[in-house]
Amino acid sequence: MAAPKSAATANRQEENLMDGIHDTGGMTGYGSVAYQKDEPYFHYKWEGRVLSLLTWLHLRGVSWWDKSRFFREMMGNENYVNEIRNSYYTHWLSAAERILVSERIITEEERKHRVQEILEGRYEERNPTREFDPADIDKALDALHEPRSLVLPGPDPAFKPGDEVRVKNMNPLGHTRCPKYVRNRVGKVVTSHGPQIYPESSSAGLGDDPKPLYTVSFKSRDLWGDDGNERDIIYVDLWEPYLVSA
Repeated sequence: MAAPKSAATANRQEENLMDGIHDTGGMTGYGSVAYQKDEPYFHYKWEGRVLSLLTWLHLRGVSWWDKSRFFREMMGNENYVNEIRNSYYTHWLSAAERILVSERIITEEERKHRVQEILEGRYEERNPTREFDPADIDKALDALHEPRSLVLPGPDPAFKPGDEVRVKNMNPLGHTRCPKYVRNRVGKVVTSHGPQIYPESSSAGLGDDPKPLYTVSFKSRDLWGDDGNERDIIYVDLWEPYLVSA
C-alpha cells in the first residue's frame, strides 16, 4: 500500500529528530532471548486487539508500516528494549496511541483519561458501536494477502550484483532502516530489487519517494571482528541512499 503524504506526521518528525533504534544486532547488555516452547500467537487478549487496531489504521490509510515503526521508536531506546521483555505488542500499542493523537482521531487528554481509568480499575469494556459485517473482515484479509509487486517507478539502480559498496557512516535524524552495525562497513551487492518505498520519506509522511533497494552481503568478521564466525555471511536489505562505491 502506498504511503500517503501526511502533514501531521511530517510535523511530528520535526519534533522528534533522532537516530532511532532500529536493529539491536551487535548490541550488548540486554540479556538472553527468552525462548518458550509452543509459544502462543498472543499471550494476552489485548495483544490481538492491538494488532487488529494497527492493521485497521493501515487499511484505512491513516497509518502504514514505516510510519508505525517510526512511532514505535519514539519510545526511546531504553524503553524500546525493556518493553520487549514484557510484550512485543507494547511497541504496537505505543505506536497506535501516538498515531491516533498525531492524526487528531483522539486528543492527548482523551488518551490520558482512558489510561487513568485503566490504572484506577474504573475502565469498563465498551460494546462496539456497530457489528462488523463478516464480508468486511474477509475483504480486509484479502487486501492484506493480495499478491502485488513492491517495485515502483523510480530511478535506475546505480549498483549491480557483484559490486562492492560501503555503507555510509551516518547518524540520520529520524527513522531509518539502516542498522548501525553495518555503517561504514564494506559489503557486496547480491540482488538489485528495483525502486521501492523509501522508509525515511514514507515514515515522515512525505510519500513513497521510491529508491533502488539492494540485498548486500557482509562477512561476519567484517562486522563483528574476531567474535564473528569466518564461515557466516550476513545479508541486509539496504536502500541506495545508504551506499557509496567501495
